[in-house]
Amino acid sequence: MFGSSKSRGSNIRAMAVKNVLNTIAEGTVLEGKITTKGDIRVEGRVIGTITCDAKLVIGERGSVEGIVDARNAYIAGKVKGQVVVRELLQLQEKGQINGDIFTQKLSVQVGAIFTGNCRMGQDAKAMLAESQSRFDSAESDRKAPKKVSLNGHNGVEEQASNVSLVNE
Repeated sequence: MFGSSKSRGSNIRAMAVKNVLNTIAEGTVLEGKITTKGDIRVEGRVIGTITCDAKLVIGERGSVEGIVDARNAYIAGKVKGQVVVRELLQLQEKGQINGDIFTQKLSVQVGAIFTGNCRMGQDAKAMLAESQSRFDSAESDRKAPKKVSLNGHNGVEEQASNVSLVNE
């Protein structure tokens, strides 16, 4: 399942099963695209795009550089890039977003940092509809699983095509 690889920017197609939590563990750096129907938790670092048709959690030690596209999101870590949340975005007290937000509902805790523009409700309707169609399109492309390049805490790149991306 794992072998060495020097490829970067691999596409990830995380095919979530009901009640499975996909996890990017602390110490893991992932570059590429993640698409999942299930929940996903980021405690490591993602450079690229996360498309999630469920709940995305970015923990206090987690960070994302790129595009976040989720049905619901709970952000306690850092995001640099566009954030599109089709239902509820919760920015926690240690959470930071540097980029534009498009969402139906927004909850911001005291202490959170947000730098960018925010569009909500009707103003965000077109972007949110586009978000859902992007997910639906990605879902239809999922037929052939792709390989993923993981750069773990020890600097060694590993290659996998599994559902839960965890580097313990």
